Amino acid sequence: MRSSPTSASVAPSTFIYTRSELEATFLPVGQMLQIDRVTEISPDRIVCEMDIARHWVFPLHFPSDPVFPGSLLIEAAGQAVAVLAWHVGTRGKPRLVKVSARFESCVLPQDETLRLVATVRRRKNAFCGVADFSVPGRSVAQIEPMVIIVS
Repeated sequence: MRSSPTSASVAPSTFIYTRSELEATFLPVGQMLQIDRVTEISPDRIVCEMDIARHWVFPLHFPSDPVFPGSLLIEAAGQAVAVLAWHVGTRGKPRLVKVSARFESCVLPQDETLRLVATVRRRKNAFCGVADFSVPGRSVAQIEPMVIIVS
């Protein structure tokens, strides 16, 4: 499923899902949806991007020292794994049931775009991922979410 881009910086052929298509599935909507677009997807790998520069969280989370919260990176990793599960045909309600995380550097408003590359293993309705987060020039975090899809 390919869509037109929401950003002029990425060619139309690179989008698999846009933000509006993701909101139309089962993921959180509005400001709790962390993923802005999916640029690549296969049965065991997903690549997503998040627009950081104008993210709603910066004016609220340490406004005098804005830093992107790790809890929202964890949420994004779970959402990416849930999108992959949806894409391969698993329907139901995604539940983030387990996570481990290692944070390497802060995400700041000037980083503009955050890239998430996850590999995912599946066992029945359980999807286990390893998501590497980066901004241009540096690694940010590695998060390992487990998402269970319940009926």
